[in-house]
Amino acid sequence: MSHYFNLLEIKSNRKININWKKYSFLFFFLYLFTNEISAQNDKSHLMVITSILPKKYIKTKQNLFFTIQIGAFKNNNVFFSDLENIVIYKEDGINKYRIGEFLSYQEAEEYKKMINSSCKGAFIVAIKNGKKITLKAALKEFSKVMK
Repeated sequence: MSHYFNLLEIKSNRKININWKKYSFLFFFLYLFTNEISAQNDKSHLMVITSILPKKYIKTKQNLFFTIQIGAFKNNNVFFSDLENIVIYKEDGINKYRIGEFLSYQEAEEYKKMINSSCKGAFIVAIKNGKKITLKAALKEFSKVMK
């Protein structure tokens, strides 16, 4: 297998030979640099999303609501701790980072979509009287209230 690969130069339709071994460090650096930029953009985006949470979703007086969990760590996570409107729940020795207190599953789902654009893996959690319950139980209880 050759350590060269060909790129097609669009303007002149000429093949350019690049010595992969000689320039592999450069490609690796570019890969790391672009990933770092992407991660930084995601962090900046998440900072904006958490800071623009409407006041009505920051804290509710209701005993049953939906919230969005964006992370869970054994140790404190400085980045998530510094985000606006984040509430840290300590459960079973794990720090769980959540945002928002939504009175409907639909509202939580819409906000979760925005968060997932920069924080993959965020998900909705139902809270009743300060304790986590299943989404199924929460939705069932909400459907009773709506009747």
